[in-house]
Amino acid sequence: MNISNFQKYIKDTILGRGYDYYVGGQVDEEYVRKGDTYIFRVEGREAYEVSVELDDSGEITHAECDCPYDLGPICKHKAAVFFQLAEIINNGDVKWDAKQSPTELPGIKEVLNKLPKEELIRIIMEIVPKNKTLEESLILRYSDGNNEQELKQVTKLIRRIVNKYAGRGGFIAYGEISDYVDEMVGILEKARNTVDSLLALEIIILVLHEAMEAFQYVDDSNGEISGLVSDCIEVMEDLVLGEKFSDSSLKKKLFDRLLKDSDDNAYEGWEEFTIDILRLCAEVADTEALRVLLRTRIMAYLNNTDADDFHTYYSESLLHILHRLIVVYGTDAEALQFEEENSAHASFRELLIERAKKENNFEKVIVLALDGEKQDDQHAGRMLKWKEIRYDAYKKLSLKAEQARLAKELLFDGHFEYYQELKDLNTGDETKFYNELKAKLKKDSRWQAKNMYVNLIEHENDTDEVMMYVRENPLYIVRYADFLKDKYANEVVALYNNHIKSAAHSSSKRSAYQDVCSLIRRYKNIAGKDIAAELVNELLILYKKKRAFVDELSKLNF
Repeated sequence: MNISNFQKYIKDTILGRGYDYYVGGQVDEEYVRKGDTYIFRVEGREAYEVSVELDDSGEITHAECDCPYDLGPICKHKAAVFFQLAEIINNGDVKWDAKQSPTELPGIKEVLNKLPKEELIRIIMEIVPKNKTLEESLILRYSDGNNEQELKQVTKLIRRIVNKYAGRGGFIAYGEISDYVDEMVGILEKARNTVDSLLALEIIILVLHEAMEAFQYVDDSNGEISGLVSDCIEVMEDLVLGEKFSDSSLKKKLFDRLLKDSDDNAYEGWEEFTIDILRLCAEVADTEALRVLLRTRIMAYLNNTDADDFHTYYSESLLHILHRLIVVYGTDAEALQFEEENSAHASFRELLIERAKKENNFEKVIVLALDGEKQDDQHAGRMLKWKEIRYDAYKKLSLKAEQARLAKELLFDGHFEYYQELKDLNTGDETKFYNELKAKLKKDSRWQAKNMYVNLIEHENDTDEVMMYVRENPLYIVRYADFLKDKYANEVVALYNNHIKSAAHSSSKRSAYQDVCSLIRRYKNIAGKDIAAELVNELLILYKKKRAFVDELSKLNF
């Protein structure tokens, strides 16, 4: 994919959203260039960093964005940066010798740009009688009516779009989902360009509710409806944040509408979107009266939340909204108290740990981390996080004995990166240290320790121990044959030979026969061509009735 033709390789939906970001000025014009890599900042729901690497011919050799999008190789932020980068290059800021491309027909935009207004009107008037959705979309986007009329028009257009794609069956075909989403995004653009913020919010809510309902009649395995919902939340966030410095009366109206919408049945079963809307309420709750309303609503949700892990996650998110209110409108002492009261939640404990680190109070860091370990002893990922924090605190305090004990514990739990830490902390004989550690890992029956034992003997190039391991686990001969062949040549060849024969015996279809032949090719590099050829002949005789196997063996040509 080249920066001159990237549009051909990106899905239209993503390309369109990227183009909107580009023309909307959401790609920061100030960029960083490091060699062939260009780094841009893209303002969306959050600020994301996009890096693009080009070769001398403009080929995009690598592109990366730190947004959470994982439904495809290209997100809208990358697409927006590609447009920006192409503009920079076309303006001559970056030059290269490009091959002349073949002559192409002009695009529709280029053709229409040359036409007079009267001709454009005539073309549109010919088209719209055949496409009522297009007609209503154009009227909605470019006409000026009162708010009630505008909302009726939006509602009517949404219904027409749904009927157009869902039809009598009430279910949108998989191949038409992108077109459906594109038309709904077009309505969102009306909201984005509407000066009246309250009207814009109403339009966003209409689209958002329809998107929520669409989960019921659309196969969203490709994530396009989820993307539409995210777009709605993003446009809503842009709207709300854009009014943070407006007069209080407008912010109160926005707050009231958002708070009311957060309790709508449309979000039943989708708590994350309710939380998104409540989070936006906090951004415009600039009076104590509004904050009381928001706290009351959040506490009602918290009191009705079940105690399982799924709902605990949402409770934690709701608590962070309350924390945000304290941080912005309260005192640091109040924020600290809130964090301490909610330290049972990992994210709040992390806030307390960060406070303690800034104060160089690593004794408190250790206490907090240990509390986290006690609470999260059934969650391996969280346990590791708390232990790593505690280890770093021991390191800061030069508590080497505690550091060594924890490094050993982490190693035995399957984290080999702590071996070097443990090794550096050893003050005794290195050989004795290694042999004792090896023996303990070998004796430990847990799979994590077994893996660390293998990593250890491999890391230390302990050929004798690796050979002992392979004797007990012959399947590993393939992995370690090259490592062992110089010292244990005959035994390696014998073990490899037996492994291939065992694999051949258990094979019963062509793909398995091909795997056996692949093993033989690698075996030839260990045993030599003549010995490998002998094995092939032996297998040809032994399995002469298995035509597919004979066919694959004959391809080896030894």
